[in-house]
Amino acid sequence: MKKLKCILVLLSFCSIAHSFGQTNDLLEQLPETKEQFIESEKKVIATINWLENTPLNQEEGKRKVQNMLLIAWITNSPTVTVEMYSYLPTLTEKNPDLLVMFLGGWTKYSLENNYSKDLLKCNIAGIKSAIKVYKNGINIKKDKTMEKIIKLDEKGELEKWVTEQLAKK
Repeated sequence: MKKLKCILVLLSFCSIAHSFGQTNDLLEQLPETKEQFIESEKKVIATINWLENTPLNQEEGKRKVQNMLLIAWITNSPTVTVEMYSYLPTLTEKNPDLLVMFLGGWTKYSLENNYSKDLLKCNIAGIKSAIKVYKNGINIKKDKTMEKIIKLDEKGELEKWVTEQLAKK
């Protein structure tokens, strides 16, 4: 019975330690070669998920590092290319963190869909990532444009709006 208790305590400790170790799955440095970029894709997705799900007022130092690493990764990636459209500044000017989330959402969609370059779907994924952080509401300034985009998304009209924006390029 004593051995069973020890094993249960040990297993509990291991699962707790494993949950704390999840942040080790985040980007730690910028890859240098195409192979290293490809190998780091799981960490990129984990970083994007962490940025989306961690409130803006928590772990601010870690967030800054992850934001910088993610932007550097996207900028230098040989496999993912993010295009910026004229509508983007109006969505992110009041809340600059939403720009990083847009870039992250686009990148995550591309990586999870065989390096997709589908402009409509990548833009929508980027916007939905920004919406997720905006709706969290922590350290976010109210923005009429984002509120409009959220309503379009809720009505199922976001795709139509994005298609119109892409036509303006």
